[in-house]
Amino acid sequence: MTTPIANFSGLQSGIQWNDVVDSIVRADEVRMVTPITQQLEKRTAERAAWTEFQKLVFNLNESSRAVRIAGFGGFLATAPKSPASGQTLFSATASNLAEPGRYRVEVVQLAETAKLGGKAVADRATALNLTGDFAINGTSISIDAADSLQAIRDKVNAANTGPSATGVSASILNDGTTGGRLVLTRSTAGSDGISLTDGTGGIARELGFLDSRTKPISSTTDAIAAALGIAVSPPPASIRVGDKLITVDLSTDSISSIVAKIQAAGGQAATETMPFGDETRYRLVADGNVQAVSGDANSEAVISALGFAAGSTSAVRQVSVSGALSDAGGTPATASTALAGLRLNGVDAAIAAGDAINIRGTRGDGSVVNIGIAIDPGETVQDLLNKINDATSGFGAGTRTATASIGADGKIRLADATGGSSRLSFSMDIVRADGSTGSLGTSSVETAGRARELQAGRDAIIVVDGTEYVRNTNSITDAIPNVTLSLSAAEAGTTVDLDISRNVDGASDAAKKLVDSYNAVRTFFDEQRQVDAPLYSNSLLRGVVESFTASLRVDVTGNATYNRPTLVGMTLDRNGRLTFDTAKFKEALNSAPKEIESLFGLMGLGGAFVTSTDKATGFSEGTISTQLRSLSESSTRLTAREAEAKRRLELRRASLVAQFTQMESALARLNSQGTALRGLMGASQSN
Repeated sequence: MTTPIANFSGLQSGIQWNDVVDSIVRADEVRMVTPITQQLEKRTAERAAWTEFQKLVFNLNESSRAVRIAGFGGFLATAPKSPASGQTLFSATASNLAEPGRYRVEVVQLAETAKLGGKAVADRATALNLTGDFAINGTSISIDAADSLQAIRDKVNAANTGPSATGVSASILNDGTTGGRLVLTRSTAGSDGISLTDGTGGIARELGFLDSRTKPISSTTDAIAAALGIAVSPPPASIRVGDKLITVDLSTDSISSIVAKIQAAGGQAATETMPFGDETRYRLVADGNVQAVSGDANSEAVISALGFAAGSTSAVRQVSVSGALSDAGGTPATASTALAGLRLNGVDAAIAAGDAINIRGTRGDGSVVNIGIAIDPGETVQDLLNKINDATSGFGAGTRTATASIGADGKIRLADATGGSSRLSFSMDIVRADGSTGSLGTSSVETAGRARELQAGRDAIIVVDGTEYVRNTNSITDAIPNVTLSLSAAEAGTTVDLDISRNVDGASDAAKKLVDSYNAVRTFFDEQRQVDAPLYSNSLLRGVVESFTASLRVDVTGNATYNRPTLVGMTLDRNGRLTFDTAKFKEALNSAPKEIESLFGLMGLGGAFVTSTDKATGFSEGTISTQLRSLSESSTRLTAREAEAKRRLELRRASLVAQFTQMESALARLNSQGTALRGLMGASQSN
């Protein structure tokens, strides 16, 4: 409290009464406040000590629980690398409930997540003008004309939410600056994979996830009407295959001729065989959606007769195309067009008899092709095609063949016989008889080879001690009890020995941690036995520690050999601290693991310690918890009493200051009156 300036030094009385006030207040403080403050400080120190003790008991409780569980210390799972390849086939993790053993494990196949890729579009953000629907794993997804590839991606992902989620997510793989292709990925591995069902509008085919297939037909060379047994076939009509337009006459066209028409138009098509009872039937397989042509009344009838429908996720074959070839008059070249006088893109190539055409390129697998044809009088484009398709040295040779044909537009198209990513390309160079050179151009990719099925969904297959397990995950938990196998590589035919053994070092460390936790409690107790310690002579503390010591006297009567902690190397020394003989403990664990688990288990040392420590720390009821709550409540009351005593002390100071101030004022008035009287008396005497 601030003292007024007028009270400095006792100006009237000559008494230093501020010092008197301070002395009186200090005396009152010693009597009124100091005892409370000392009690509060004692409670604070006691609370800090009990809090520290609580942490030590928590640690003891935790280390006790660690040894109370079955298989404490855990088990070690050891598997060597493959003796054949040196790679790690799997890793294993054993829980505390595992059993020691040795197992022979073969990883036949890893689980894979299904993934499908669609065709590329020029602009992933532009409306695709597609209307219809398709289903993913039974959930229908509706597509509007205004939807872009990005919008379709968002619709697929929206269907993968909630209780009826498809389990399939969509992403866009960029293709150039603006283009992209849609990729569907199954959320989980396994053979269930991705089920696509095409609906109206052939949307799954339009997006490039499925091909189109005809019904089974008995012949690839007979006219389709005859092969199907159609008495009256529809008139010739145009149909659209992907973005290619061709004309089909069922009365004369065979499957092979339609395939040739599609390929000549720059599309991708082939025939596939299929078993049909004891016969062989054939399908026409085309890339993309097959649709009727608007305005052609017979178009739908032709498609219906062929039975075109959504097919499978087969791979797309790559097609490389040359420039446009024509004869001297500018008419698109055909198989019968003479090589001499051939024109490329309207420009005379200046080819004559006696010249040569060299064909160079790579097959789909990257193997090199280098062949040539010397031009004799009368040789035609068909001779050139035969050379390109030569089965000995041309594109018809090797393990990955390709076939060349000439289209109605005069372009030579070389189609890979194998679907998927391809390096197929070719060029045709001219070497003239006079030594000069020319070119019939380098091919460009008309249809890019790609795999629709980017990754097949499949289950993991392992064999453990002769028993096969098929699971939809690479983390297998039910082949070996309480052991998780994490598969990383498959190597059919290679067997690896998996050893499950008890982690003796881990168990020893757990037991040693229990010993250390107990000794930490004991050290704290000894520190509190000092006269100046906060909990000196605290009977509650002594009782808690004695309950812990009593836990060491556990006797597991069911154990024949190791029924007391002292028998496994845990002994109290003369200072009340535990000693631990690591070697003795490990020897006991190796000789009788079940007895050691029982000794430290629920009815043994671990259980006894957990019970006693829980009793000490139990919320609201435990000894430590009760003491902390009581001390907190006492501190709260003492803090309030201290504040009240300090308030009364300040009031006492203010009262004393007021009294002395009044005294000074009275003395000042008396002094003033005395001075005045003396002045009057002096004046009187002078008169």
